[in-house]
Amino acid sequence: MTEVLMPNTLAEALSMISKDGHDVLILGSGSDVIPRIREREIEPKKVLDLSGLGSELNYIRTEGKVIRIGALVTVRQIIDNELFKGRLDAFLQAGRMFGGPQIRNMATVGGNLGAASSSEDLIPIFIALDARVKMASIDGDRLVPVSKLVVAKRQIDRRPNEIIREIYFEMPDESSWTAFFKAGRRNSLIIDLINMAMYLKLNIDGTKIEDIRIALNRVRGKTPERAYKTEEYLRGKRIENETIARAQEVLDSEVQLSSDFRASAEYRKSLDKVILARLINNCRDRIVEGRRTGN
Repeated sequence: MTEVLMPNTLAEALSMISKDGHDVLILGSGSDVIPRIREREIEPKKVLDLSGLGSELNYIRTEGKVIRIGALVTVRQIIDNELFKGRLDAFLQAGRMFGGPQIRNMATVGGNLGAASSSEDLIPIFIALDARVKMASIDGDRLVPVSKLVVAKRQIDRRPNEIIREIYFEMPDESSWTAFFKAGRRNSLIIDLINMAMYLKLNIDGTKIEDIRIALNRVRGKTPERAYKTEEYLRGKRIENETIARAQEVLDSEVQLSSDFRASAEYRKSLDKVILARLINNCRDRIVEGRRTGN
């Protein structure tokens, strides 16, 4: 029988996993983990339930240009927070397609990161924002770039005695925008075939791409990554039809996928190219509009 540990403070939780963390499954809301336990996909000896630590792990804060999000913040809280309207539009775009209402009310940021699968929507967004994860342990905090967090399917760079504490990143400036899109076989409760997040920054006169980060749920395998070659090609380029067409060719050669029961590799790659063009144009248009209206 699984033993459930219910700490009252983060310090107590860290103490509980300081010695036998290998045998402990960490649970936030359980929207991902509980169904897997029911299906006997996983059979943990112990479960560390963090749901009672909202006072320490549920917050959205700004410190200068830095935005800090506690691990127990839900997708619904992000959707409803004014901070994520505008330049952080990627979060709202993802939130609108994130499961159903009940899942959005339960699913946490830390749980989405910890699930470490190619169907998680927030991971590519955090990668595109060059975000960091703060891992807490009794030995202190350790920082991990989200781009290096997922080391394999269902496996993250987390030591047995660590708990995801928060995620933080810098707010994009007024010359920047973020966007997200995913595609599946239905309009709601989507299991992603592909998803893509983008951060795009225009130069001062708005004619060229000064910087860009593109993150996909799959690039060379079944874990989220950045499309570095495609980014490199796009930096310094004008956003024109010819530029986008060439970028699509670069992305097509960069993405190395295999077919599975949900979709062929060719179909996924064709979606990637369409969404790449959509996100580039979306980001460009919103930056230009913001400069015109002063928003």
